[in-house]
Amino acid sequence: MTSANNANLRAVVQTAEQAGGFVWVITLVDFAASEVKRSMVSEENFSTADAARDAGEDRLKAMAQDR
Repeated sequence: MTSANNANLRAVVQTAEQAGGFVWVITLVDFAASEVKRSMVSEENFSTADAARDAGEDRLKAMAQDR
């Protein structure tokens, strides 16, 4: 699990098993409000949890650069 911080907001990358493979899950959490703001799940399945995590981290980095 990795994360990107911005004050009380944190984006967390996790992996989950799905349909015999793995997907990445990116969740934006507001710790000040104690709530999940948004979650995204990859549409693509990956063969390993490490591959899914790497792809999720890459997606999060790309989203941060777009900001």
